[in-house]
Amino acid sequence: MRERERTPLFALVAPSYYAKNLPVIPLYPREKKPIPLDWSRYYDHPVELEQQKEWLEGIPDANIGLVLGPQSGVVMLDIDTTDANLTKVITSVLPISPWVRIGAKGMVMAFRFNGLKTFLIVTGK
Repeated sequence: MRERERTPLFALVAPSYYAKNLPVIPLYPREKKPIPLDWSRYYDHPVELEQQKEWLEGIPDANIGLVLGPQSGVVMLDIDTTDANLTKVITSVLPISPWVRIGAKGMVMAFRFNGLKTFLIVTGK
């Protein structure tokens, strides 16, 4: 049986992000795991042209990931709770997000990066 051909997602989509100086990187197909081990170096600068070409030609069927931070201008807020009341309290003090993903274990919201450092709030309850 022949293996199903993969769509060259990365090769099709990444160039439009690169044209806007957005740092996208290849991820393993159907995963969120970055292929390049040094992916975080694109936090504050664009992906070099030579690197773009290498990824576009070498792993065209990779999944695509946006490196968050000052270069992309995007930051994400993860709300890891299924407690609807707690989620309502948290979201009531936030601005409206232009992008929201709701999953089985909570939600993720996108916002414009403003320089605030990453932080984590954890409680026993």
